[in-house]
Amino acid sequence: MVVRQNRKKTRTFLLFAVLGILLILGGILPRGAQSLVIQMMVFSIFAMGYDISLGYTNQCSLGHSVFFGVGAYGVVLSMTLLKMGILSSLGMAVLAGIVASFLTGLVSVRLSEAYFVIVTALFSAIFHLLALDMSWLTGGDDGLTVSLPKISLGPLHISLYNPYVNYFFVLFFLVLSYLILRRVVYAPLGKVFVAIRENEKRARFLGYNIFAYKLSAFVISAVFTALSGGLYALALRYATTDFFSLYWSIIPIVWCLVGGLGSLMGPCIGVLLLSLFQYYVSAWWTHYLILFGVLILIILRISKKGLVGYLEKFVGRQS
Repeated sequence: MVVRQNRKKTRTFLLFAVLGILLILGGILPRGAQSLVIQMMVFSIFAMGYDISLGYTNQCSLGHSVFFGVGAYGVVLSMTLLKMGILSSLGMAVLAGIVASFLTGLVSVRLSEAYFVIVTALFSAIFHLLALDMSWLTGGDDGLTVSLPKISLGPLHISLYNPYVNYFFVLFFLVLSYLILRRVVYAPLGKVFVAIRENEKRARFLGYNIFAYKLSAFVISAVFTALSGGLYALALRYATTDFFSLYWSIIPIVWCLVGGLGSLMGPCIGVLLLSLFQYYVSAWWTHYLILFGVLILIILRISKKGLVGYLEKFVGRQS
C-alpha cells in the first residue's frame, strides 16, 4: 500500500512538473527548438494512443500508419476541398480515423497475434499504394500544402502561423488527450483491457466479449493516432503519402518499448529520447540509430517495462 501511494505521489509530481516545464518552454524557447517540442508533443499523442492497443490489450498493430495518414489528409482535404475551419477539420480527421479503424478492426481484431500483425501490415501497404495511385487527390509523393485559416473564438481570432499560438494549441490537445486516456485506463473499461492483456482466456471465461473490448481499444488507439496525424499536418502545413508508409507503424512500437508499455507517461519518454537522438546525436554521427538500438537493448535488459518500469522499481526500493 505504501509503495502504491509513493508511486501515485511520484506520478502526480512528475505530471505537474512536466506541465510546468512545457508551459515555461513555450515562452522562452527559440523558434527552432520550439518546433522540435511541438513535434514531440504531437508524437506523444500518437504514442499514448498506440499504447492503448499494444500496452493495454497486447495488440501489436503494424497498420497505425493508416490512421496517421488518414488524420493528416482528413485535415488538409477538409480545409482545401470543403473549406472548413481548423477545429472542424480536426473533427473530420478524428471521424475518418474512427471509420477506418472500425472497418479494418472488424477484420484484423478477430485474428490471433501473428495474423493480426500480418493483416494490419497489409492494410498499411494497401493504403500506402492507394494513396500513391490516387495522386489526383493526395498529391502523390509531392503531397498537398494548405493555408491555415484563423481560429475564431468569439471576438478573438488567432492564427497558427504565430509560433507561440501554435505551441500552446498543440499543448492543449496533448493535455486533453492525456486526461481522456487517463480516464479510460482507470475506468472499468481500462481494467478489462488489462485483464485481456494479462490473461485473455481467463477474461473470456469470466464472460467478457473479448472481440468487442479489443475492437474498442483498437478504435480508441486509432482516434488519437488520427488526431496526432491531423496536428502534424497542421504543424507542417502539409500532408504526404509518406504518412501511410510502414515507418509510421513501426516507430510507435519503439516509443512504447523504450519508455514502457502499459503506462501513458512511458511512450512520451520514448518520444523524447528518440527525438533527441534524431535531431542532436545525428548531427555528429550519421549512424545514430545503431547507438539508439544499443540503448534500447540496455533499457530492456534493465527492465522489460522500459524506463518507467525501472523508475517504478527504484521508487519501490527507496520506500
